[in-house]
Amino acid sequence: MPSFDLALFVPLLAAHLLSDFAFQTDVMARQKGRPKTLFLHLVITGLCAYLLLGDFSQWKIPLLLVASHGLIDLLKIRLSPKLIPELPAFLADQAAHLAVIFTLSAIGWSRVGIFQPWWLDHNPATYLQTLVFLSALIANTLLAGHLIAKALPSMLSSDPSELQADTGLQKAGRYIGHLERLLLLIFVYSGQLSAAGFLIAAKSILRFQKAQENRSETEYILVGTLLSFTLGIAFAYATKLLLS
Repeated sequence: MPSFDLALFVPLLAAHLLSDFAFQTDVMARQKGRPKTLFLHLVITGLCAYLLLGDFSQWKIPLLLVASHGLIDLLKIRLSPKLIPELPAFLADQAAHLAVIFTLSAIGWSRVGIFQPWWLDHNPATYLQTLVFLSALIANTLLAGHLIAKALPSMLSSDPSELQADTGLQKAGRYIGHLERLLLLIFVYSGQLSAAGFLIAAKSILRFQKAQENRSETEYILVGTLLSFTLGIAFAYATKLLLS
């Protein structure tokens, strides 16, 4: 095994995305300052890491991940939003979690025989590819959606609440964003970049027809659309890189 162990990195990354975005509700995120809610979140994080790693006799790695995760979340709770704005706090929080995962993966547990997951003796390539696809789905939908929701208010000079009320379907914008980033993932992975360009053009035309008479609304939609496409393409290429 090389010094940097993908057999550790991919499962730990998938476990983090599952616990922080798929299994953590908006209510849990808002109430994470309560000890019971934080404890439940850490239990979910530990279980995801323990199960996905696949070495059921090894508890040190999940324990280290849970301990670091708890310290990072406590630090974020203490500093945000009083001392650090919401968007920088979110980015710093995710960067810290990824740094811990990267560090744990670079230690080389497999080389010294400490980490021996059961799936290495069966079909490791298929297992890791499945986790990469799972991580890509969560990153392109839930993670990107959270990032966009936190980024837009800080980027725009106008208050989003002052924009024209949307009379469309409830949460339709969120689901449209999820679907368009999933399509970008498919297009980039399959090498159909022309289809991705067509999607960007079609989305822009449809969205700007609605907001062409309101400058603030047009800017809001433009920033949100471009940010959504940027994240979708970036995560798609990151997925392709991991799968290669």
